[in-house]
Amino acid sequence: MKRVITKSLLIILLMLPAFSCKKFLKTQSQNNDFLTTAQDLDELLIGGGYTASFYGNGRTQMLFIMDDDVEENPKPELQPEDIVQTSYFSGYYNWQPNPYIYSDGTQEDNQVTIFTKVYKSISTVNTVIFNVPLMREKGEPDDILTRVDGEAHFLRALYYFLLVNTYGKPYNKATAKTDYGVPLKTDPAIEAGFFSRATVQEVYDQMTNDLLQAEKELEGYNKGSVIRANQAAAQALLSRIYLYTEAYEKAVSYADKVLANNYQISNLNNFNFANNFLQLSSPETIFNMGEDAINYLYPVFGPCLFTHDLSATVDTYRASDDLLQSFETDDLRPSVFFDQGDRPGQLYAKVRGFDLSGNVSEIFLIRAPEVYLNKAEALAVLGRNSEAIGTLQELRKKRFAVTPPSPPAAGAALVNFVRDERRRELCFEGHRWFDLRRYGVNDQYPFSKSIRHNSYAYNSSLASYLQGYYELKPYSQDAAAYVVPLHPFDIQFNRGTLTNEPRPARPLIQ
Repeated sequence: MKRVITKSLLIILLMLPAFSCKKFLKTQSQNNDFLTTAQDLDELLIGGGYTASFYGNGRTQMLFIMDDDVEENPKPELQPEDIVQTSYFSGYYNWQPNPYIYSDGTQEDNQVTIFTKVYKSISTVNTVIFNVPLMREKGEPDDILTRVDGEAHFLRALYYFLLVNTYGKPYNKATAKTDYGVPLKTDPAIEAGFFSRATVQEVYDQMTNDLLQAEKELEGYNKGSVIRANQAAAQALLSRIYLYTEAYEKAVSYADKVLANNYQISNLNNFNFANNFLQLSSPETIFNMGEDAINYLYPVFGPCLFTHDLSATVDTYRASDDLLQSFETDDLRPSVFFDQGDRPGQLYAKVRGFDLSGNVSEIFLIRAPEVYLNKAEALAVLGRNSEAIGTLQELRKKRFAVTPPSPPAAGAALVNFVRDERRRELCFEGHRWFDLRRYGVNDQYPFSKSIRHNSYAYNSSLASYLQGYYELKPYSQDAAAYVVPLHPFDIQFNRGTLTNEPRPARPLIQ
């Protein structure tokens, strides 16, 4: 795709990273002088709305290390200098009250957090949406404006989905109207005061409205594209949101809309192991933006292949035994998802990081198997059991070397089986932590579990040993730990209008 960047746009884009975190909610009003045509809006959306800037020194990695799919993975060949390297992610891995404190006692810069980075992108998207009607008044091409407006509404919903499921409470039908979410900012103007959190219900209503607008405006646009939002992407995200809000009939309806586009499920019996599993070119891919972050935490073949070399620290993780043991006999996914090298079945290999041209972002990936699983879970909860099983087996038959075993027939057993299948299929794609949160408050089939994360240390011979574990209790007993707190700087700057729910101290258990 040819991307033309005007001189004025380049100046704006170069300025974006320099915006102070102090403005993350006041969000600089974009100078509209350079926005004179519909094409300008399109270029601004490409350069600042769609983003790959959350990676490298970003902290999307935290979403992969708080759940039950991960374990710390001690380095087999530790060097003396590694002993003093800083652990960047232990505060997240161990669910600490302030996860922004590194192991050396220093504090993470809030400008690298998801919170600050996403609001910068939302600021750009808001500018695009604000200027669309102004461009229409000027007589700019309506087809470009309609498409750009649809893409911008989709992106805003996607960003708020990430924010509210990271920093807000999970959606609970009984309490969503009063539970705290995240601040809502939907216009580009500078505000005089500070912002407070919107409720979870308000954030979800905004996401739903944005996606319904996107669905309408993107009809006929970007068909076949996986790097620019199209109608199917908006419908797939609506299916996910309706599943989260327990609007199950709508979740099924929107899943069917997506699947009517004939997205294909890859047959793993024919998988080429020279390729990454997650690929832009995969027939399963519906939408993606950005690059993968997982290799910073799960290096498969020695040193990290990226410029920001986190493999030089002690932050190295692997797929948990709990996850690996959840796969059934004859399931082909373990051999495709996990490296079979020095420590077979242990290291994450869904994205290996060698061919960056085809890599995808795990956080911003929407693919067909999720849509099947959204539909199957909704059908199972509705008691439409045969339909749920048929939908599930349509996916599973492409994942097994033989005919896959039949799921349970009905009820809680079937619902939990679908959830387990979701865990297996979507592991390390940014779903598991969010799923555990919503399961804990589900109205009909609540589920939660205790999670233990082992912690290792090294003796004088540089040999690793298990020093103990940290425990996350079930949601009903430990709800505050399922919400990532805002960075202390953001709390201080907003002078009490933003607050965190206190998190209990989490000791090492020996």
